[in-house]
Amino acid sequence: MKVPANAIKLRVDVQEEDATRTFPGDLAQASIGGASGNLFFIGLPGVGRRDLARASAGALGLAFVDADSPHALKAVLGGSGQSVAVTGVALNDALIQALRSSGKVFYIMTAAPILAKRLGDVSRLEELAAEVERLDPVFMRAAHFIMPLAATPEEMLEDVREKARL
Repeated sequence: MKVPANAIKLRVDVQEEDATRTFPGDLAQASIGGASGNLFFIGLPGVGRRDLARASAGALGLAFVDADSPHALKAVLGGSGQSVAVTGVALNDALIQALRSSGKVFYIMTAAPILAKRLGDVSRLEELAAEVERLDPVFMRAAHFIMPLAATPEEMLEDVREKARL
């Protein structure tokens, strides 16, 4: 099988151990996160959720919202056309389901050493590693898309632009 140049963006469904097939066009074109046009950015404190949500809002003509409490997050779930930085909210199964059905969820993923360096406090490495280990599974359950913090802000914004069209 010839591997395309941009294989990471190819969606495949594994049927058997040594066989794959590409999703049919109608399934591949199905809207992710409904038709609200909302984008939600989640991740650990310090990864740049607000910056990316604000940049995405400007680039895509969306309203920027900082959902910094459960009440604020619930208020935006019924809206549309928003780029939302989800901050200060502990995600539980009900909120995860609500986010996933109300828009596209982007997890800004990082490793503890990168986050410690970004925060300018390598003395917190152990603490940050524990937080990554604890919260990564929660964020992974919520995410439609994973954004690596190692990418440049421009690369991340371009990735959001592309995925916002799905």
